[in-house]
Formats: sequence, structure tokens, C-alpha cells
Amino acid sequence: MQVNSHSYNIQGILFDKDGTLLYLHSLWSSWFDQLWEKIKNRITGNTLSKSQLAESIGLDTERNIVFSRGPLAIGTMDDMAIIVALHLYHQNLPWNEAVQIVRDSMEDVNSTIDWKWYLQPLQGLETFLEKAYINGVKMGVVTSDDTKIANQHLHLLNIFHYFHSVIGSDQIDRPKPFPDIGYKACQKMMINPQHVVVIGDTNGDMEMGKSICAQTKIGVIPHTGMDVSYLKDANHIIRDYRELSIT
Repeated sequence: MQVNSHSYNIQGILFDKDGTLLYLHSLWSSWFDQLWEKIKNRITGNTLSKSQLAESIGLDTERNIVFSRGPLAIGTMDDMAIIVALHLYHQNLPWNEAVQIVRDSMEDVNSTIDWKWYLQPLQGLETFLEKAYINGVKMGVVTSDDTKIANQHLHLLNIFHYFHSVIGSDQIDRPKPFPDIGYKACQKMMINPQHVVVIGDTNGDMEMGKSICAQTKIGVIPHTGMDVSYLKDANHIIRDYRELSIT
């Protein structure tokens, strides 16, 4: 694999999902809009602020931007549930009631949202996956999302068949940046972690790659003009998959 004039002899690639395989912002801002409606309808006489709740999970609702260092970009669904429930608790709801409302609302959204309207692959992705696949590169998805949702997204993008492993945070004890999810994916694909490349859009992905001694770590920043300094452990930065090649 070649990137930025560097060549790597690889056996596999581990991809993050949101922000790496598909564009992050429109997907999760739409998800939050629906979550907000579900929560709001479950609370009588609520004085919740949508913008404050969004800010607590790292989302700017005015600009539809997910902050790269925030919980929504990096955290798990369980993280989201705890943060939102804590926000409700601070609005004087009993903790058990806040947790129940959030979990029920998230289940409702995840089971009814029409994901296909919000999924958009990064430029050059399918061409790159096809080239890697026919050249025998094993590929896995390691995401902070739940595995069921990740599988849905990959099927809707019609790229599920390229991957030999899809691991969500619900399958491991410690999420990224801990190495657990990377080791599990490599074990499933029967390859040495030292022979894989990690591609992701957060430094948590880069730290995970570093922990498993991946051959190299590639940070993805699909929007021009964005600050890249938060990807401090990335060996390379790309905008889209047209900057990578498989020979």
C-alpha cells in the first residue's frame, strides 16, 4: 500500500467507521434530532435545551458539526446514554428515570431511523476497497458504534462483503483507545497486528493502532481547512481514499 510516497507491505487494514468510511456530520446530527424528539416527548413539562444537550455530547446543532474530540465522535453508545442521562438528572429527574428515558429513546431511534438517507461514503472508498480486496488484503471494521448498527450501515452502503471482520464496542470490554478491539479483529482475520494499517478519523484510532504496534496509522480528515493537530499520533493524513493505492 502506498501513501504520501511511502510504501508498506501489509496483510490487512483496520478501519474505523464513522468519519472514516462514511461522512460523520449529517449522519449523527440527524440521529440526534430524532433522539431529541423522543426524549422531549417522554418528559412532562420539560425545560430541556436542545443546544445544551447536543453540546454535552460534542455536537453543534447550528452548523451540524460533530466535534472531533467529543463523545459523539469517539465514544460508544453506552457513553452517549450515560452523558444524556446525566444531563436529564441535572434537570431534576431521578437517575433511574433519566436512564430509562434515554435508553428507551435510543432504542426507538435506532430501530426506526431510515439510515440510508444519511449515509454517504468518503470519496474513492469503494474503488480502494475493491482493489484491496482483489489483491488479498484482509479488511476489518473496528468501531465505537454497536455491531448491529455498523453492519446495517455497511450493508446499506453495499460494502459489507469487502470486510472479513466487523467488531463494535459491544463485543469488547474496553473500547478504543485500548487495543482490545484491534487485537480481536486481527485474531478473527488470523493476521499479525504488526502487518496491518489502521485508518481512522480520531486520535483514539491512532492510539489503538499504536497499542497494537500496527505498521502505520493513517488519519482521515475529509473536510479541507480543518485543524489536523488533534491527530497527533497519525503517521499520515489523507482527505479521501484517492490518496491511497494498492499494488
